[in-house]
Order: sequence, then C-alpha cells, then structure tokens
Amino acid sequence: MNQLSMNRKILIPNILLAGVLLIYVLTFFNNLSSLSINVYLTFFINFIVVVAGILKCELPISLNKINWYFLLIFLVIIPFYQLTSGYAPRNMFLTEYEIMFTNVLILIWCIGYYLSYNMKNAEIKVMTGDSLVLPQSKSFYLFLVVISIVCLAYESATTGFANLFIRGTSDFDDDTFGILIYFLTRSIPAISLAIYLWTIKKKIRIFPKYHMVIISLILFVVTFILNNPVTLSRFLIGAIYMGLLISLFNISIFKGKRFDILLIFSIVIIFPLMYALKFYTLEQMFSPEYTLEINNYNSVDFDAFQMIGRTIRFVETYGYQYGRQLRSVLFFFMPRDILDIKGIPSGQLVATIQNVSYTNLSSPIVAEGFIDFGIVGVILYSFVCGKITKFFDYKTYTLKKDSNNIYFIEIAFSFLIGYLVYIYRGALQPTFLRLMGFFLFLIVIYAVNKTIHFKKIKPIKNLIR
Repeated sequence: MNQLSMNRKILIPNILLAGVLLIYVLTFFNNLSSLSINVYLTFFINFIVVVAGILKCELPISLNKINWYFLLIFLVIIPFYQLTSGYAPRNMFLTEYEIMFTNVLILIWCIGYYLSYNMKNAEIKVMTGDSLVLPQSKSFYLFLVVISIVCLAYESATTGFANLFIRGTSDFDDDTFGILIYFLTRSIPAISLAIYLWTIKKKIRIFPKYHMVIISLILFVVTFILNNPVTLSRFLIGAIYMGLLISLFNISIFKGKRFDILLIFSIVIIFPLMYALKFYTLEQMFSPEYTLEINNYNSVDFDAFQMIGRTIRFVETYGYQYGRQLRSVLFFFMPRDILDIKGIPSGQLVATIQNVSYTNLSSPIVAEGFIDFGIVGVILYSFVCGKITKFFDYKTYTLKKDSNNIYFIEIAFSFLIGYLVYIYRGALQPTFLRLMGFFLFLIVIYAVNKTIHFKKIKPIKNLIR
C-alpha cells in the first residue's frame, strides 16, 4: 500500500470524527446553562465510548457498525441536542437523575456489547451444504416473479391500487395474522429482487443477462409500488432500500468509511425528505413558500433516549416485569383469542401508566432489557445482541469469496443492516412480529429447501446402515 492510500485511510475517519465532534460542540453551546455539569459529563463519556466503538469496526458494512451509529445518533447526539434546546418529546421532561441513570444504562450496554462482539471465539468456518444455498433452477427464479406479481394483485384487490400511494389507506389489520400478511406481501417482491441482484452481482447464469436485468426492473417496479416512501414508515423503507442497495453493489464499493458517510447522509438528508413526504405533496415541496427543515430532530420520532428515562420512572414505581415483556416477544405468533399470554408492548405499557394520550411509543432495546430484569437485563441483552450481530457479520464475510452460490444469510444480512435500527428503537414486541413477517418468505424457502435436501440424503444414510 502506497503512502497516499495510507494517508487517505487515516484521514477519512479523522475527517468524519471531526465533523461529528463539530456537531457535538455546536449543540453543546446551544444552551450551556440548561443542564448540570454531571449531565454534560455523562453525555461526553458516552460520546467518547461510542465513537471509539465506531472506529474499532473493521468491516466496511456490518451490523456492528449499525449498533454503534444508532447509539451515537439516537442515544447521544440527538437527545443532547433536545435537552440543551429545552425540548422533550410530548412535553414529558426527565429529571436530572433519570437523565444520568439513562446514560449509565447506555454505557453499560456499550461495555457489554463491546465485550460480547469482540470476545475471541473459535474460528468461524465457511458455511457449506446445499440446504444453506438458494436454489438456482429456472423454475425457482420464475416462481419469485410470479409470487411477487401475486402480492401486488392481492394488495391492489384488498386495498385498491390508488390507495397504495396514499398514506393511511393501506394500513394492516391490528392482529397477528393481519400484520404478518401485510409485511409478507411487501417483503416478497423486495427479497425476490435482492435474490436477482445478488445473482447478477455474482455473475451466476440463470437466464441471459438482459433477461435478468429486465426481470429485475419489473421486480423493482412491483417493490416500489408496495413499498413507497409515502405509505410506509421511514425505518421500514430504509431497511428495504438499504438492503437492495447492498444487494446491487459489491461490498468493496463501501470500503473505508464510505458506508459511514452514506449513513450520515441518509439521516441528515434522506430521513428529513421522507418525513416531509408524510405531510406535503411534491407540488407543495417544490413551491417557493416551502422550506425543507433539515434539522427536525426536535420531534416525537426521536424519543428513544426519553423512553429509556421514562422506563426507569416506570420501574421505580411498579417494579420489574420479570420476563413478561420477553415472553410476549417469544410468543409473537400466538393469537390472543387462543391463548392470551402476551402483554402489551413496553412502550405502550409505559405510556398508558404515565397517562400519555398517544400510546404507540418506542421502547429502545436498552429499555426492554431494563424493564424486565433491570441492569442484569441490559447486560444480558447487550451480550445476546453482540453475539447475533457478530454471527451475521462474519458468516456473511466468510461467504463473499464464494461466487458460485447465493446463501440465505447473504439475503438476510442485506435487509438486517437497515432493519436493526427499527429493532433497536423498539418496542421489541411489535418490531419482532414485523421482522418475522418480513422474513417469513425467506424462512419458508429455507425450510422447503432443507426438507428437499434431507430427503435426497436420507437414502444414502440408509445404504450406509
């Protein structure tokens, strides 16, 4: 590596860090007297720890990096800006004790997650086996197109084609089955398109190249109609289109800090644009009277830090849930009419008890661990998340040299990159249900593929016996 490339490798992260520090310093002087020195100190400690976690990330694209950027943006920079500007989501202000305790829980999460993710394990072996590889038959790829068009036809028939472009008119039934179907029909075209893009990227010949490109364009149109920025939440839209972007380009294009820059650009520019689309038409946005507010962080969408503090307030009054919230997550598939063992989502539980008029609130992953098991729960959840993110990160990268197969984990990884923010923001019960609905199609394909593979090898085992 020449000296110029070495300098670039060192310079880009330093420029990035300097930019983030500049934002932090600017927010610091927003209203210097509004918070005590102890609050400033806890924010500063978390800021240093989180930035160190970002710089420690070795892979250009990883769930690990998403973890640290979520902490930096949603649990450090934005809440600090809100507090120093005197803003609190829904005018529910936290006490100084609750702010500092929240920062302590975030710091505990950082330490637990870091130790879990960076703990030395046995060497991760490359995944092999036919059951882990997506089928490469023409019939399978044609099936992906047909089932995607069926999803579009189903949603058009049940919702109305024009209503697919109007926010609020394509909502799902508020029950387990309705939510699963809603996310399933929207994920099938996106996952099918991702499979085609990975196939083209790896130069696997299923159909002639121009046929693959045409089919991919058709799948993109179907995906966009069912998943357009007007009707879906920003987090889900971000997960889908980030997944397609990763499926389209080689990972090498994101080497260095390019992916970091993309994340920051998405949060500073793309998210506000998508937020504007919720309330304004394109004609209104391009009118001379309209001014796009890039900084709209003083809004209820960025309440993650506050919800941790309000969960602390809830626990001090009503005690821990001792696994009731986790039980609701694990038994997401169980309809309440059959067996009512599920509680209400953590954010809704806290909001209802604290007399908030709008109860469909977030509950960050840190709060989920705390409301069930206290500090022990925060540590436990951080270790579990560290292990899961490391599994997907390193399993995916051990496969990147295999250009002959498309693996299930590669498709899942592509969409989990964006979906992890949605999960971390919570509440965990509804987001996990939606996660299962989103990946249900891929799970079914994997189960069928594994069953077929098992039947193929069973006679061989019998012969050996």
